Amino acid sequence: MSEHTLIPRTIKEFNTYITQSNTYLVQGAPTNASRFNWTAADLSGWQAILAKWNPKFQTYSDKKGSYTTDTRNDLMGIINSAVSFAKTNKLIELVRATVGLTALDCSTFRLPATLATGSSSLHQPTVVVSKEKTVITVEGVYPKLIPELGGFVHIKAYSEKEQVKRPRKLAGFDLVEYAVGVFYSGTANLPVHAEDPRLTIGHSTKANFVLLTVGMNNNLPALSAGAVETVKIAVFFFRWAKSKHPNLDGPWSGPFSTPLH
Repeated sequence: MSEHTLIPRTIKEFNTYITQSNTYLVQGAPTNASRFNWTAADLSGWQAILAKWNPKFQTYSDKKGSYTTDTRNDLMGIINSAVSFAKTNKLIELVRATVGLTALDCSTFRLPATLATGSSSLHQPTVVVSKEKTVITVEGVYPKLIPELGGFVHIKAYSEKEQVKRPRKLAGFDLVEYAVGVFYSGTANLPVHAEDPRLTIGHSTKANFVLLTVGMNNNLPALSAGAVETVKIAVFFFRWAKSKHPNLDGPWSGPFSTPLH
């Protein structure tokens, strides 16, 4: 399989991928982009793709407002451009060839976790689904985020294999756990993992619920006098959780983001 095929081709998955990877590339000292042996042109080109993507994706997310079929076609065109850019410059191959590849490197660029230094292909997370049976699961939460007026976000949580069905918790889990933070659109260094201290942890006993984000202002710097407030976005991570056995919680999925109304 060619490395460039690891880049997501669906709009929501690509949004997570291009946002998370751009944030990750400029972190660290030396930066992760330097570790991957990306050139300055490689990095600026990848950042330019994100800059072109963000306003189109915000329009696409506003299905009741300015969304059009042309917007969707524009986004698919940007995805194709990203695939072509990565293929031409061998960006994913450079990541894969990095000495000392970490688990976070792999998850950010959708590489097999077994490529990480010190990993073992025999290690998989296990969860107990009943007292009589233990099974292996790697399923995460695949959410649908619907922004509503007043700072509300309607959340529908699915397992990765059942996205077309109605929302429901994965068998064996009684909670949807989420980590969330509100930021201004264009904020640098958005969270790339659920343990980021800027995020707030919460739970829902339902897979279909509404969350109020009003009051989540810790990550919103004060604006100068006369400045126009930019668009706010909510950044989420999700996982299936057990109220009585938190040590058996599922893996985190994300980041996922949505503009707020």
